[in-house]
Amino acid sequence: MGISADPPERNLAWARELKLPFKLLSDRDGSAARQWGVWDDTWSLTKRVTFVLDRGGRIRYVETGGLAIETDRTLDALTKLARAK
Repeated sequence: MGISADPPERNLAWARELKLPFKLLSDRDGSAARQWGVWDDTWSLTKRVTFVLDRGGRIRYVETGGLAIETDRTLDALTKLARAK
């Protein structure tokens, strides 16, 4: 799943446009971003961060900044995690 501060209708449109195989959830109030430590108080917005978690909920990969939306790196991390099993 993905989580974005964008409204649900924008997330749905983006997911459809990119043909994402997962849902994008909306975190309009930033509560999830605060819990994960990716809320930027200076600008009152969510930082771009990708987390890959294993089935046990452990963080296995983190990508921050502009590259956090690059799917190639995330897919590579997921592939490595799947092969490690």
